[in-house]
Amino acid sequence: MQPQILGISGSPIKNSNTDRLVQAVLESSGLKSEFVKLSKINVRPCIACLGCKKDNICKPKDDFQELAEKVRHVGAVVVGGYSPYGMVDGFTKAFLERLFSLRHQNGLNRGKLAVVVATGIGRGAPGLEEAANQIASALSLEGMEVLDQLKVTGNPECMVCGFGETCPMSALPWVFGDDTKVTPDKFCQVEDQTETWERANALGQEISTRLQKQMMM
Repeated sequence: MQPQILGISGSPIKNSNTDRLVQAVLESSGLKSEFVKLSKINVRPCIACLGCKKDNICKPKDDFQELAEKVRHVGAVVVGGYSPYGMVDGFTKAFLERLFSLRHQNGLNRGKLAVVVATGIGRGAPGLEEAANQIASALSLEGMEVLDQLKVTGNPECMVCGFGETCPMSALPWVFGDDTKVTPDKFCQVEDQTETWERANALGQEISTRLQKQMMM
């Protein structure tokens, strides 16, 4: 049986906040689901070859063809990315670009339900809102109905690189001001962001209800 809902994460961090929130939506739906971590497969950016123009099949040979088949057959997607340099990450952007092969002429993604997950260092730092909007915009252009954008406060790489407290380029002063000491209480977990976590579970249930109604029509 094909999955009914597909979760996709552009975060390369193992078991990241992004991963776990995407998976929370999948699990709360109770539907047959699949989770794909883009950093574990090979999906390159679109090369604008227009090889998809007659059959909606992307021609460059990598792992997108298999992923595209999964996208085509689900009723809902949950797409998660993060926000390096104030914009959506490269893994997620490459995936979104390649969706053009399904959009061209026939709009094969029209009517699918979608949820956006975006993670950034937050606390006033730039990028989180922009990344969420970029993902939502791309999915909307596909003709999907974006139910909501879930925004997560994550953790700067500077907290774990070993040099964050002394590096002149560290993000820690942006986030914590003068207190750049890395301590356990400064790390953010999505499960502790109660409103966002509860909303993720509610969205999973909403997707389940909507898809079951569609099957009965």
